[in-house]
Amino acid sequence: MKQTMMQKPTNSKGYNVEHTEYIEASPEVIWKTISMPENLNRCHPFCKKNTMIKWEKEKSIDLIEYENGLKLKRHFTKWFEGKGYELLIGKSGTASAQVLWDIESKYDQISALSIQLEIYPEVILKKYPKIFHFFILNWYVIPKMKDYLQSVILGFKQYIESGKTVSKNEFGVNLMFSNP
Repeated sequence: MKQTMMQKPTNSKGYNVEHTEYIEASPEVIWKTISMPENLNRCHPFCKKNTMIKWEKEKSIDLIEYENGLKLKRHFTKWFEGKGYELLIGKSGTASAQVLWDIESKYDQISALSIQLEIYPEVILKKYPKIFHFFILNWYVIPKMKDYLQSVILGFKQYIESGKTVSKNEFGVNLMFSNP
C-alpha cells in the first residue's frame, strides 16, 4: 500500500511553540529511545496507541491515537542520526504542524531534549471563522500546546531516567489530547 506524503499548507503562517528539558543521560541513550519505533506507547502521557506503518528513517510513518480518540499520522521528513528528526503531523494530506525533535549534549551525562512545533492554524482551526483564529490560537491552542510539549518531554525524561513507562495523564490532563 503506497503512502501519500503529507504536505505543509501553502498559505498558512505557522506559529511556533517549543519546550526543552534536561535529562540525565547521554545523547546516545536519548537517541536510542526517541528513534525507536512505537516509542510513544512507553513515553507519551496522552498516547492511547502508537502504531508503526513503516520505519525507515526519514521515510518513517506512524499513527498516534490520543486518549481522547483523536487520530493523527506522522510523516518523518528529515532524520539527523543521533541528533533528532523532523516530521509532519496531521489527519490527512495537509499537515496540522511540523515538529522538530532535537538532542543536545550539555554536560557529562546531561543532555537537553527539545521539541519545536510549528502549528498551522489554517488547518487546525478550519472549522472556525477566520476572525476567531487569533483569539483561539493565542488564548487556547498555544497555551495547551506548551503544556502538551512539557508533558511529552517529561514522559521521555521519566522513561529514559527510570525505565518506568508513563501512565495516562501522568503530568496532568490536556483537553486537546486526553480525557480527565
